[in-house]
Amino acid sequence: MKKDLNLEVKILDNKNINQSQLNSNRINLGTSAPLQSPLVIYMETTTYCNLACKFCPHFISPDEFEKGTMDFLFFKKVCADLLSFTPKVKLLRFCGLGDSLVNKKITEFVEHAVENKVAERFEMISNGLLLNDKNIPILAKTLDRLIISIEGLNNDQYWEFTNRKIKFDNFCKNLEKFSKVKNKKCKLHIKIHNSAVNSKAKIQKFHALFSDIADEIYIENLINLWPGVTSNLGLDSGHRFVSAPRREVKVCPQIFKSMQVNHDGKIMPCCIDWKVENVIGDANTMSLSDIWNGEVVRRLQTKHLNGERHTFQPCATCSLNEDSDIDNLDSDAKDILARVREKYQNLIED
Repeated sequence: MKKDLNLEVKILDNKNINQSQLNSNRINLGTSAPLQSPLVIYMETTTYCNLACKFCPHFISPDEFEKGTMDFLFFKKVCADLLSFTPKVKLLRFCGLGDSLVNKKITEFVEHAVENKVAERFEMISNGLLLNDKNIPILAKTLDRLIISIEGLNNDQYWEFTNRKIKFDNFCKNLEKFSKVKNKKCKLHIKIHNSAVNSKAKIQKFHALFSDIADEIYIENLINLWPGVTSNLGLDSGHRFVSAPRREVKVCPQIFKSMQVNHDGKIMPCCIDWKVENVIGDANTMSLSDIWNGEVVRRLQTKHLNGERHTFQPCATCSLNEDSDIDNLDSDAKDILARVREKYQNLIED
């Protein structure tokens, strides 16, 4: 029997108790697509992770994806590509199947991207366990936001959910050090999944531990994030971020607003294609601009706009848009298709 742990979807940040974790200041994608530039670039600098969370492919299917770390010289090439976009990419987010902090040169990656202003904003998603006295001051002064995923409230819970032993007290001390960096630019965003705080007492403990050091703090619902993988631990708790009924989505918004640069240079249209089934280009031999405006992307978008999302993988088994997104292009599909055909008529076959 599935458990319902939808205890608290919208949780306070330090400014506003009713603010959602999702950014409400967003363009109308339905009337704007196709875009000149992607809004978000996900940068997977490594697929290695120091945890094996029970809801992640690192635990469920560790042999079904390639392990590797991005070369720094290749990253510099990608950054040069990003500068060719007009308008500038809104957000560069360091994340992916691995944990960014496992990449031993990650501070060099971040500093290079920020110094060259390849995007308007810079973020990183991490479990935070590899924060230390060396990388804390650099990340705190360069990133705009560091998103820390908490997997438990003590050593035992981390073992339960991540199959790894950690020193929880030291972890909390490093997060506190991050929050107290002098001239800190970066917002510290701390979140936890609802399976780890399945009682009011645990919710209170979570807030007691982290509210004073976090700039933003949230509880989010654990969902089936990865296509083809049951990763929600049997929970039935609705949308990942907002209190809203689940609705079916025919047209994926992700492929109209984002791309992921994988560690080896393969380009994906979204950040959850963990098996790398939907490659839209290779940044080793192509520019990001050519990929974004290329034939493969147009064909993919056209399939979705024509209602063919469920005819191919990984889109057929993906529930990201139903469970994690609030953009919905279904009612605008015909208009978007007309604009895509007008702009890229030489790339699309009727």
